[in-house]
Amino acid sequence: MQPTVSPRKAELLGSTFRRMVRRGARAHVTKLLEKTRPEDVALQLRGLTPSEQASVFRMLLADYQESAGDVFIELEPSLRGSVLEELSPEETSVLFGVMPVDDAVAVVEDLPPELQASVMALVEQPDLEEVQEHLTYEDDSAGRIMDTHFLALPEKTSVGEAIRRIQRDKDIENIFYLYVVDSEERLVGVTSLRQLLLNPSDTPLEALMSRSIIRADIDTDQEEVASLVSRYDLLAIPVTDGEGRLAGIVTVDDIIDVVKEEATEDFFKMVGTSDDEIVYQDRSFKVFGIRFPWLVINLVGLAMAGLLIHWFELRLSEALFLLPFVPVVMGMGGNIGSQTSTIAVRGLATGRITLQRKTSRQFLWQQFKVGTLIGIACAVLAGIGAFFLPQIGILDLGSGVELLPYAFVVGVSLFLAILVASVNGAFIPLVFEKLGIDPAVAAGPLVTTSNDISGIIIYFGLASLLIDRLVS
Repeated sequence: MQPTVSPRKAELLGSTFRRMVRRGARAHVTKLLEKTRPEDVALQLRGLTPSEQASVFRMLLADYQESAGDVFIELEPSLRGSVLEELSPEETSVLFGVMPVDDAVAVVEDLPPELQASVMALVEQPDLEEVQEHLTYEDDSAGRIMDTHFLALPEKTSVGEAIRRIQRDKDIENIFYLYVVDSEERLVGVTSLRQLLLNPSDTPLEALMSRSIIRADIDTDQEEVASLVSRYDLLAIPVTDGEGRLAGIVTVDDIIDVVKEEATEDFFKMVGTSDDEIVYQDRSFKVFGIRFPWLVINLVGLAMAGLLIHWFELRLSEALFLLPFVPVVMGMGGNIGSQTSTIAVRGLATGRITLQRKTSRQFLWQQFKVGTLIGIACAVLAGIGAFFLPQIGILDLGSGVELLPYAFVVGVSLFLAILVASVNGAFIPLVFEKLGIDPAVAAGPLVTTSNDISGIIIYFGLASLLIDRLVS
């Protein structure tokens, strides 16, 4: 396949491609596949039915097996499942056999459980034992995403021999670095292709390799691997087993996928759902089961806030003039809390915020100061509005309401609600991280609900203390 498709031709390509597939024009489709990049083919498959998509993959498996794996990897997770349901076990086995092991593992992980089980049965076959081995590693670990096709040479190998070996091993796609191992396959050094070209051909690798190696263990979490690659600007990072033997490498393209996956996962969790929705987007009851638990938490929180309003209303039966600013106090607290918790979650994910006492205290203090400044600014604006809006007739509070104390209650309540929300949004993710729970969970309904409740308590609590001054 050749990169001949430009963005301007994408729409024309899509309509032509779909028309040829539906007409069964195999020869024309095959020629088009030959000239189109895998990414563009995957994009055009969206407009086809599952059976039509499967027919395209049968053509790819017959004529361009390697590209079949590339196209399948680029498909959306929901489309992968529908294609596999149309393919025969033999075709599925061939498809997984032409995919890189790390990509095949990622595909299996994204499949619905029932389809995953059937694919795992195929993986038991001898020719797919590498995929099976990868699936034994822990979820989201370096072992799951590493590529086992790499080049490692003994330390006594000369530069000339190393270059000839690279030229012979054409199946290895990602040769960013040359890894050096001892007689027991333990990783002892690393060098670059640039060093090979700049040194005499008889120079042994041990003379020019670097023994200071940034590495990851097989069980290292993929987020930590991504952090190492980002911190040290690496194109690939070696993965070693418990005895220091080189087991594989994680390349920068895999790291990009990890970063996207983790960011997407955090985003979904922060809004109270899961990225499984993408896989199950055509199954309404499954999506219902994913969303409903989080919404129940939010429902309970809002019900508690409503009960608090009702309780205060019974105590302040003549203070209905307080209600216009209830949405302001609740809404601003929720917004500030969401902002702060998002910063906390991403900071924890990227390593910029840690659980070390000094770092966490600095973050909490910073959010306290920011919350104070925002709270003061918003409180002044809200207080001015509460004081002047009734005077110009925009807000009718009824008779006997003292505007200055009323503005004071609105302003101070909003200030305290924002300050508490800022601290909550920073503190709750840190607590979740300490407990070993994904802090992204805290950034959704939990923070919002807690801020709604605290805002109501602050607003009506302060009003009840000053009720005698509010009404003349």
